[in-house]
Amino acid sequence: MSTTPLNVPIPSISALVQSAAALLQDSLAQAHANSTASLSATDLALARSNIKALSFVQAVGLHGAYRYLRDFIARQAIPIKAVDEFLDGWLETYGMPRKEATTATRRLSGTGVDGTQLDVGTLLQAENGQQFSVTTGGTVVDGIIVVDVVALLAGTAANLAAGASVSLVAAVAGIDSGFTVVPDSGVDGTDRETDTEAIYRLQQRLSSEPMGGAPADYARWALQLPGITRAWGVRNPAGPTSAGVIIMADGNVSPGLPTVGQRELVRAYIEDPERGPPDELHVIVPDPVLIDLVIKLAPDTAAIRSEVTLELQDLFFREAAPGGSIPHGHLVEAISGVSGEYNHQITEPAITSGGMLTVDRYDQLLVLNSVGFV
Repeated sequence: MSTTPLNVPIPSISALVQSAAALLQDSLAQAHANSTASLSATDLALARSNIKALSFVQAVGLHGAYRYLRDFIARQAIPIKAVDEFLDGWLETYGMPRKEATTATRRLSGTGVDGTQLDVGTLLQAENGQQFSVTTGGTVVDGIIVVDVVALLAGTAANLAAGASVSLVAAVAGIDSGFTVVPDSGVDGTDRETDTEAIYRLQQRLSSEPMGGAPADYARWALQLPGITRAWGVRNPAGPTSAGVIIMADGNVSPGLPTVGQRELVRAYIEDPERGPPDELHVIVPDPVLIDLVIKLAPDTAAIRSEVTLELQDLFFREAAPGGSIPHGHLVEAISGVSGEYNHQITEPAITSGGMLTVDRYDQLLVLNSVGFV
């Protein structure tokens, strides 16, 4: 099987026009020769007058297709530019496969007649339509029953807040239909890792070779766990025998701080003898410095507002780091890069040339809290 070298240039539009025109002319000649009723001179003149337009349209389309394929394929050869299944391949190559969605668990409290049991596998449904299956059955004691459940579908949609209502799908004699979520119970579900989150992990791995206990290793270990989207290793946060890692879970409710359960999961994972050295480990949830932006856009449309918000969220995800800063100019650049945006003004906070959004301590982190428009 022959292969085409990657350095073969893409044909120019003029070359493609000439090629398409020649093919169209040949087709016209063949049609004329094979036609039982020969084309008239008027028919031939009309057909030839359209060949130039048709060939140009075909040429432009082919040229765009060639360019797209060339540029797309070239991107997949660069790990941090790859997408979808090509990015999955790079992740597998470095032994860090994409994190799949996980299911939420919760503990529920209900009421009923003493002695009545609720069996494993009983289905309940939340107000948002998410269904849960009982994993640990229970018996009504003093009018109260407590059971553990797991969501049937993976993802964050089943992450119910404390006190949320859940009802039995089918009535159970002796047990009231309504249940409520017990506070601080269960583990949140997570969505499948996005390309942006996966590239963050891959870039961290490529820029810091594993060394069995360097700060970057603690960050890499934390990032292997579901729900942990960003992490930074900290050297000696509490003295020469201590090690630390600052973690974020951007999929959680704003401002994206990890839950107690996620923090303890990170601690247990890193303290496993197969990974972390016997340091005094500190798993740190950063102190968020919330940033509220107010922007005046021109033109001001719902689509541009949405794109601006996404670009700013991506900027903070990429550039915000504990103890770090973000230049004001990067905010302006992110907004200016949105398709359709012609002009804008950031009215809050005050933006200055060369200015910075900053924090005061190593454990503080810039977090985009809200984006408003006027």
